Amino acid sequence: MAELFNILKITVGEDKIRARVLVNPGMPLMTSEDIEATARVYYLAPAIAKHVCLGDAGRAFQDCMGDTELAHLLEHLTVEIMNETGLAGDISCGRTKGVENDPRLFDVELSCPDDALTIGSLSSATFMMDWAFLHADAPAPDVPGTVAALRSLVLSLRGEGAEENAGAEAAAADASADEVPAEDVDAPADAQPDFDAAEAPAFEGQPEGSEPVFGGAAAASHEVGY
Repeated sequence: MAELFNILKITVGEDKIRARVLVNPGMPLMTSEDIEATARVYYLAPAIAKHVCLGDAGRAFQDCMGDTELAHLLEHLTVEIMNETGLAGDISCGRTKGVENDPRLFDVELSCPDDALTIGSLSSATFMMDWAFLHADAPAPDVPGTVAALRSLVLSLRGEGAEENAGAEAAAADASADEVPAEDVDAPADAQPDFDAAEAPAFEGQPEGSEPVFGGAAAASHEVGY
């Protein structure tokens, strides 16, 4: 199966990881080459549009999201998945830098409060972008489910998963007792809104420059601040 990216190497440091990312030959390099696919990524994780984004067209990621490197979009989606787990601290952040003399090669640096969390988020973001750009005819990725599974995995590795799962099951049992009868609900429980690229923000392009270097961050509350 075709894939957008090839993760060539991951280096784990004390507080960050660095992934050497190849955008595979034949795949688009820029989000502007497929704006509908870019909008699908936004639709999966709309909070990325409000990420702080330093060193680009503006201060928010939406200012450049429509014309930036796919590796940069991968960075922000990874940061958002980390952020959604609630296990990445107050601020999740990353940095994308093009590798000299190879327009398809990038170093993506990500904050690393937990290597399983960071690498798992990167893997999940890669899968989601494959769907958005290459396999949109398949069912959309389950972002909340992915986040919940990743959170459960990380907590279990920390030895904290059993206690949280017990609490979650108790909360679910309490909630089910108060459920609204199905006939009183306007839409089916599994209904999802149709994707419409026009609902995405009007993405703007990045200025021309040399080797790209970007830095992005997401606060846990989704309020912009870095």
